[in-house]
Amino acid sequence: MEKDLFDPIKKYFEGYGYVCDGEVLDIDLYMENGEQSVAVELKQTLDFKALQQAALRQKITDFVYIGIFKPKDLYRGSFQDKLYLLKRLGIGLIVVSKRSKTVEIVSEPVVSELSTFQQHNSRKKKALSAEFKKRKSKNNVGGVHATKLITSYREDALLVLDALLELGGEASSRDIHKISSVERSTSILYNNHYGWFNRSGKGVYSVSEAGLAAVEEFESTIRILKTGII
Repeated sequence: MEKDLFDPIKKYFEGYGYVCDGEVLDIDLYMENGEQSVAVELKQTLDFKALQQAALRQKITDFVYIGIFKPKDLYRGSFQDKLYLLKRLGIGLIVVSKRSKTVEIVSEPVVSELSTFQQHNSRKKKALSAEFKKRKSKNNVGGVHATKLITSYREDALLVLDALLELGGEASSRDIHKISSVERSTSILYNNHYGWFNRSGKGVYSVSEAGLAAVEEFESTIRILKTGII
């Protein structure tokens, strides 16, 4: 329960000279050390409600923490995403071990500048822009799930498929490359990620049943890729 977080965190801050009390104007744990005021919101889980409540406490205190029991996924991607939000908001995070009641400050209540995270993710940022620029059709609908997205790779594979059909349904990888003008056509044929191609011989490919079905399914996309007209 949330009250089981109270004593360990209270004792932790008292060890640093803070004077603490609970339920001060609805703040779970409020403390002062000289002129410095700190609020700690005690929560079962780190969710939107916890973030909202902690953010509101920032209006009336110098520093705000959220206190939770140490989660099993503390160092995994999903929880690290939550930690990113806390750092951007300048809200600290305290975790308490259920077994030992050990208190750990995971993140201090200091706003981390966006530029810091952007520098650390510069490679992903470049990859995002590169994928966007590579896509020719740009015909995906956002907010949908379980839908086949038209990525730059799928676009190239469709052009390779179309080129193969233009060559009569069976051709060498060299001729397919020439007709499709897709730089990575050979690897697309070889890897056959979508199952659209059959290998008929050394360096020779034909269209599979799945490939014929894809031509019908993505007919409008292939048209856009070839003509540039939406």
